[in-house]
Amino acid sequence: MKYLILTATFALCYIVGSLNSAIIATYLIKHRDIRKYGSFNAGLTNVYRCFGIPSAVCTIVMDLLKGVTVIFGTRLVYSLINLPSLGGLTLDRFSVCLISTLFAVIGHCYPVFYGFKGGKGILLAAICMLLSDPAVFLMELVMFVILVASTGYISVGSLAACVGYPIFTMAWQYLANACFSADYQNIWLHGVIILPMFFLCYFRHLPNIRHLFSGEEKKFYLHKKGEDE
Repeated sequence: MKYLILTATFALCYIVGSLNSAIIATYLIKHRDIRKYGSFNAGLTNVYRCFGIPSAVCTIVMDLLKGVTVIFGTRLVYSLINLPSLGGLTLDRFSVCLISTLFAVIGHCYPVFYGFKGGKGILLAAICMLLSDPAVFLMELVMFVILVASTGYISVGSLAACVGYPIFTMAWQYLANACFSADYQNIWLHGVIILPMFFLCYFRHLPNIRHLFSGEEKKFYLHKKGEDE
């Protein structure tokens, strides 16, 4: 029964992730499909470039609501059941939140409601990270801002965040365990769960990587006007 409840929880997280915020926001505000404009990616950066601040803000708010639903919904389930062991390890709350985040990000990248054609999952993953592990989120945010500010490329910051996520998570947990006697018995399990998100986000950024090497990647300009035509 517990495995069935967990399976249903992760399936619901995938469904929530499949409610692609960029697609919904641009349809509600501009009555357009973001996947037909700009880079054709259903993500925040493309929304901002093509349709400006209002659509971008709506996208952020909707992704924030999705992240809240995924993390706090998972925590509610965790509080109601005694979780089973996995390979001798008991799934702690953080482990389950990471798995839920993974399924939500998969839903965002491959949404069942939009022909499995979605975004890259960075914003949703970041919001879930903020809610479940704020210390690591701050580390990632600082690195992201520094790289984007110095290079002008959102993709560079995003790719670096993909690499940093498992590294910062495990390093922070070891540090917290050493300094604050925190109970982190599943540190390696957390790293293993995060790895699929790392590979998924990298895979979704392959076009950006090719554009970076060819010099065709577009830089991000904060004051660039959206295309409202």
